[in-house]
Amino acid sequence: MKFQGEVKEICICKNNKLNSKGEIVMNIIIHRGTHQIGGSCIELSTERTRIIFDIGQELPNIDEDRPNKVSALPRVKGLYKDDIKSVDAVLISHGHGDHVGLIEAVNSEIPIFIGEKALKILDVTSKFIGGKPILNPMNYFNSGNEIIIGDFSVTPYLVDHSGFDAYAFVIKADNKCIVYSGDLRDHGRKKKATDYFINNIPNAVDALLIEGTMMSRINEPVETEENIEQKAYNFMKSKENPMFVLQSSTNIDRLVGMYKAAKRNGRIFVIDIFTAHIVAQLDGSIPKPGDFKDVRVFYPYYLTQRMFKDPEGERLMKQFNKYWISRKELGKRNDYCMIIRDSMLSDLQHIPNIKDAGFIYSMWSGYKKQEKMRRLLELSELNNMEMIDLHTSGHASIDSLQKIIHSICPKKLIPIHTENPSLFAEKFENVYIAKDEEIISI
Repeated sequence: MKFQGEVKEICICKNNKLNSKGEIVMNIIIHRGTHQIGGSCIELSTERTRIIFDIGQELPNIDEDRPNKVSALPRVKGLYKDDIKSVDAVLISHGHGDHVGLIEAVNSEIPIFIGEKALKILDVTSKFIGGKPILNPMNYFNSGNEIIIGDFSVTPYLVDHSGFDAYAFVIKADNKCIVYSGDLRDHGRKKKATDYFINNIPNAVDALLIEGTMMSRINEPVETEENIEQKAYNFMKSKENPMFVLQSSTNIDRLVGMYKAAKRNGRIFVIDIFTAHIVAQLDGSIPKPGDFKDVRVFYPYYLTQRMFKDPEGERLMKQFNKYWISRKELGKRNDYCMIIRDSMLSDLQHIPNIKDAGFIYSMWSGYKKQEKMRRLLELSELNNMEMIDLHTSGHASIDSLQKIIHSICPKKLIPIHTENPSLFAEKFENVYIAKDEEIISI
């Protein structure tokens, strides 16, 4: 992967189109995301500068057991490898696939801006799933520091989200100001980051592009990550048997909470080799093998077999072998909390003492409809595991959205990343319900 130092300014030398007031005309095109969650892609442009925010993969239908389904590319002229380059930069809000999953298709001459830790996680993930390296010039966000790209001034702000190293943006051109929320919340471990972002938004905002994932999940409970940690601790304390937690390996806030709950309960914390490489990219406060003596590493059978087929994969697998914990050792002890994924069904089937264990389901409930997940949950039932659901969204609740919108008071409120944009019009003023690929001039 090619890296460059921080780019402060990209200059574009063309003449600009002005409106009747002599101001630069700024256009917004939401190529995808006005009426769906995921697959996000937004374009901001003037006559001489074009920038793209996010290039995401569409989410599969929940009843499809194909999480890596490839979606169509948004129709963005001059963005892709076979196009004549006419996009000046791509800015990625965070590392979730529905915001960055199509990045490999971007013309390699176009510079990409992203959080440093988000990119490291993406890089490690690609090594495990067989992704291609990104050849574009790479530039890292520094929260609160302005980036100049042609006519645009872009200031990224770190925000709270279930995706690590996520950003929202304040974008200016001439005297126009647009705010793009990316995905954010204020009930996680980085709540103060979201508050800082809101408090630093300029007074006059022409348009706010706000994510509305939770608008279609109004009745879904939203708790703080700290509450989830406490409930996990109480559940672990109530049982003397092993504890399994089904969660995403890249949900670092949740991982930290489960580690803290396990540690307070006197349990060792077991993560698999893929998760070990994820947390190894992060700073010292994140539980990782080596730095934390109570963290051990499990090697899933099928993942291990596949990775050992090439030298790079073998090197990755051996990196943490001194912290290895075997099925045999797990079978002899009850004092562990193990993070699992739905791909580890066969591994659980071969751990001897899982009967009557505790099982924490810590993901969105909709995933229970997928076939791989159903099989794993059936295994837990067959082994008389006591299961509880402990999860909270990575997205802003309706109450949080109200707080954010009322604080910003935009001249135009444009819902994005939502299946229910019409609900915004019922609850807020100055709502503009856009259509995909529509040109909105500011």
